[in-house]
Amino acid sequence: MNNKKVFCEALTEGNTEKLLKIPKSDLHNHSVKGCRRKWLEERLNLSFPEPPEKFDGLEGMQKWFSSSIKPYCTGKDGIILRWEGAFAEAKRNNIVRLCMNFGPDEIELVGGMDSFTDLITGFHKQYCPGTRFEPELTYISACDIDHETGMMDKYVSSGFFRSIDVCGGENIKPFEAFLPLYRKAERYHLIKKMHVGESGSAEDVRRAADILGLNEVHHGIHARQSVEVMRFLADNGVILNVCPSSNVMLGYAEDYKDHPIKVLYENGVKVTINTDDLLIFDSSVENEYLTLYNAGTLSAEELNEIRINGLKGKYE
Repeated sequence: MNNKKVFCEALTEGNTEKLLKIPKSDLHNHSVKGCRRKWLEERLNLSFPEPPEKFDGLEGMQKWFSSSIKPYCTGKDGIILRWEGAFAEAKRNNIVRLCMNFGPDEIELVGGMDSFTDLITGFHKQYCPGTRFEPELTYISACDIDHETGMMDKYVSSGFFRSIDVCGGENIKPFEAFLPLYRKAERYHLIKKMHVGESGSAEDVRRAADILGLNEVHHGIHARQSVEVMRFLADNGVILNVCPSSNVMLGYAEDYKDHPIKVLYENGVKVTINTDDLLIFDSSVENEYLTLYNAGTLSAEELNEIRINGLKGKYE
């Protein structure tokens, strides 16, 4: 099958079933929010409210999730169920490369690394054994950095994790404060990522990438404010893992038609298209591509090039 031809045809036809069959990636996926709402509703035998068209920023998003969905699937069992749903979605959407992040607190909640690894490996084998799965260890930006650096060996020494990330709000601490975490990550040859440049500035993206030696940036969309920063990212091969629906619904991008991904792509920045929090934003990977195409943001051929970017793993 000529995947490029079928993918482009599917976009022009608006054919979701065709899009689902094409190999894709999801490289920015928060595991506990990585399943479809419909899948979770069927498992819990209940209905969740639809998300609003726009949230009142990150705080508004968290309030909605905490009141509308989380109470019905919380604790250890709730997290395990949502993890399962994330792998079920990878199977449904033919996600052949999947980066999914997990926090130390979640790992401990299910009994530590051995129990966690058994659970996640089991879901991977059950739902999508052919998918290239790249687990990501994620820290909250407000964490105790010295403590977490000291504990990191416990989680990464087995070689299960492929990358490190910091999320949970930008500019909580200076980028330099996170150097101990990222230096430890380098010792284990982890790919270095960070959530930056969604609410923050282009200069934030450049400084984070420069100071911490980032290989990839989760979001990074405001790099489009600066030609110099985009050139820096392109010249240094820093990949931006972009989540269009997340950006629009949180108000960090005005709409899909003028989404920053267009300017970033046109300036040679490597970008990928991802879900972020599928359970909240309710837009799976195939819909992200279709939405951008229907908005006239990028052509079918350009979106296919981005799709192919996501299938490649530069840092082996």
